[in-house]
Amino acid sequence: MNERDTLPLLAAAFDAAFNGIIIIDHQQANDPIIYCNKAFEQLTGYDQGDVLGKNCRFLQGDDRLQEGRFEIKEALLNNSHCVVELLNYRKDGTEFWNEIYISPIKNKDGITTHFIGVQNDISDRKLQEIRLHAEAEQYKSLQQQKNDFISAASHELKTPVTSLKASLQLLEKINEAHDTTKVSSLISQANRSIGKVGKLIEELLISDQLLEGKLELKKSRFPLGKLVSDCCSSTRLEGKYEIELEGDEGLVVYADFERMDQVILNMVNNAVKYSADSNVIRVNISSADGSAKVTVSDQGAGIPEDRLPYLFDRFYKAEPEGLQYSGMGLGLYISAEIVRRHGGDIGVDSILGKGSTFWFTLPLN
Repeated sequence: MNERDTLPLLAAAFDAAFNGIIIIDHQQANDPIIYCNKAFEQLTGYDQGDVLGKNCRFLQGDDRLQEGRFEIKEALLNNSHCVVELLNYRKDGTEFWNEIYISPIKNKDGITTHFIGVQNDISDRKLQEIRLHAEAEQYKSLQQQKNDFISAASHELKTPVTSLKASLQLLEKINEAHDTTKVSSLISQANRSIGKVGKLIEELLISDQLLEGKLELKKSRFPLGKLVSDCCSSTRLEGKYEIELEGDEGLVVYADFERMDQVILNMVNNAVKYSADSNVIRVNISSADGSAKVTVSDQGAGIPEDRLPYLFDRFYKAEPEGLQYSGMGLGLYISAEIVRRHGGDIGVDSILGKGSTFWFTLPLN
């Protein structure tokens, strides 16, 4: 059987193969494709009329920096074999991954005249690898967050626990000496430390519940005015700040009273913390477009614009230059998650030198 008779048999054999097969002419510039089988047409959506004369790079579109392309180029230059994985695009624009085996075809003088490429569709395997990689990266990120969480918690709990321990040791010594002159101040100091520890532990527990998706909402109907009055009473009792409640105090919402109490308290405490020169905090209640809106405004120094997008991120603390405050940066993060789980929105508007307004909305229906 001569060479002319074998060519149709080879073409028939190639067309019967499950793998996509192409042959390129290495003796012509740009290594054009001179043959493709039916499996290649089915894999790519291109027929022979679309493919012949083109370089196989056209399948990668604009993804010119894929490592596999450089390996193929090196194989063509060195007349060698290679196996690479490439992200390609079908004629309809959809993506697919293939594993292609490139092998030189040499004439009787040992000169490479052509290359043959055999392709396997590995899209399912590759997508699985990508998914597993994404899951691994997510796990690493969660582990890093966990480490940050533990580090921040340890740091913040250390100071009040140390203070509490010292106060109790002094109380013990005073008790032994029957000297009660300092007992009152030490008890107050110990109680403040216990309060800080309790707040930090509560934030840690709620943050963990949010991450695990286990925070339960116990909803009831109540007027927002009562919520604001109740949660701001302790701030009023301190006598340093005046809380001015404005707007529709009787506006009723269906929400978790205890959780929304945390939200408003976090916003009021935030206003107190970052507006030392302002002794008036205004809370306004209004409704519009089927939602209740609560704003907490101060006349403090304001927050730089570049920090605003991160205020509700976990562990983020927008501390003024040169100042440092206690806390782990969980208050606003917890507030945002609570509001979002109620189907509402949360945000902040701030102007440097004029103050900040934190706000949230709750659906009325």
